[in-house]
Amino acid sequence: MLWTHKILWIATLVSAFAFLGMTVDSLHRMSASTHADQLSAQVIEGKRVWQHYDCNDCHTILGIGAYYAPDVTKSYSQRGAPWLRKFLENPAAMYPSGRQMPNFHLSSAQIDSLVAYLGWVSRIDTNGWPPSPEGVTPAEDAQRAAGGELAGSKIYLAQGCNACHTIQGSGGTIAPDLTHVGSRRNKSWILAQINDPRRINAQSVMPSFAQLPESAKQQLVDYLDSLK
Repeated sequence: MLWTHKILWIATLVSAFAFLGMTVDSLHRMSASTHADQLSAQVIEGKRVWQHYDCNDCHTILGIGAYYAPDVTKSYSQRGAPWLRKFLENPAAMYPSGRQMPNFHLSSAQIDSLVAYLGWVSRIDTNGWPPSPEGVTPAEDAQRAAGGELAGSKIYLAQGCNACHTIQGSGGTIAPDLTHVGSRRNKSWILAQINDPRRINAQSVMPSFAQLPESAKQQLVDYLDSLK
């Protein structure tokens, strides 16, 4: 019995020290993964704006909120600051049809703070969640590699390109109509625009889609090139 008690005490102490060590390590990792050193006054003010307008009632951020509207955890890295500012100024202009976000008539300072907050959130290490809406599944990518054809229009819609662009009368109106883009631009120009819009036009609010897999970008270029 004496040895049993000793073993239990030793096991308890070892477990307690291991738990304490993992807790300290987790707190250290959390500070690094959340970039706590970048929590500026503007980021904090952006969080207040987010809470004031109850954005979680429709959107999800860091796993918290509703799924009535898109998850915005990585919206900054996917869309970029210029696009987000344009959207927050007048959501209906970006999405003129279908379900629309209300215009809260935010001030410039509120928009800048909210964009700063979304920028900070987008840099948090969330272990790959939420996944990027590439619009291409591994099975479809394998099909393309084997000679099958993917619908570039699926990638176009998955990336939300129709929020700004119009094709045959369907889509947003703040960016050029792409109905006949294949007649105006060649594939090299289209690919360059997808990868770095502001290299072509420094004032462009279009986000870069350089993060897309090369196969997805090529299929998107093929689709846009086919619009004659």
